[in-house]
Amino acid sequence: MSLPLEERVSASGAAARDGDMPVLSDPERQFQRNYNRHTFAFPHGLTDHPLFELSSLVELARRPFHHEAYWSNGKVDANDPWEINRDARLSLVDTIANIGDNNSLVILKHVEQDPVYGPVLQEILARVVAFSGEQMRQEVLVGEVLILIASPNRLTSYHMDAECNFLVQVAGSKTFFVYDHTDPTLVSDEEREQYQIGNHNSIVYQESRQCEATAYELHAGYGVHVPVFAPHWARNHDNVSVALSVNYELRPMARRKTNIPGEQLAAQIGGRPDSARHFSLARPLKARRRERPLCRPRAHSAQADISGLDASVSRFSVGE
Repeated sequence: MSLPLEERVSASGAAARDGDMPVLSDPERQFQRNYNRHTFAFPHGLTDHPLFELSSLVELARRPFHHEAYWSNGKVDANDPWEINRDARLSLVDTIANIGDNNSLVILKHVEQDPVYGPVLQEILARVVAFSGEQMRQEVLVGEVLILIASPNRLTSYHMDAECNFLVQVAGSKTFFVYDHTDPTLVSDEEREQYQIGNHNSIVYQESRQCEATAYELHAGYGVHVPVFAPHWARNHDNVSVALSVNYELRPMARRKTNIPGEQLAAQIGGRPDSARHFSLARPLKARRRERPLCRPRAHSAQADISGLDASVSRFSVGE
């Protein structure tokens, strides 16, 4: 007979403290060296944790939830908007319980505030900041953890985030693509501003530039850092994937958002300046054609610190 969830979590936490692999470690100091500058891979100790089994995640979804969850049912492509939902709409619990068969993606938000999940997730939030050093400590306003649950072979559409992100693969594996956040031909100032006033579909996937991405073959037990505004997308392998999106809102991004003139926001949303603060979804940008000739793969810009990564090419196997 299995232990109740709370007791299983407590037992797992004790084992993690006494075992060889802590929740997160950084022996090569790559967090401080690369924080919000370069993408990099890192190991973690959350694989096989009972909190991230599907039965536990169904229990989480059934509890009263104080924060919005996102889920999408049906096949998507890399250039699809987040709002798309091609199949019949399922409930959140049904989507998670049958995630192996329903071609879906689920995002559970602010799970660090859950009484059961909180201790483990707040520990990883704190460790990332401690490893990343004084610059991150000065910049962080708030941290949160999202749980991402995806069906076999499911895609996560091309997008960017205004938060500093550490993607932690807990179960299953995927191919994860990350692009250069400093390239203005990939993300323009206008697209960043559109994103920050609510248009989460402000950037457009360009297949001709796919070879410029750093591609991680990401397995359970490893994670990848995604700097602010770095475009990324994912293709799940033939397995159920469970991952954590460990996010931090940073002061420089908050200042940038508040410096967008109210008149400019109003012009972009077709309203009055004093209504801009209440705006939730901007009009999409027109798709701009920025096609390039066939390109050559770009070398990985960060030092590859994990055994098995090859820094001479743009594709990396992270884990098994």
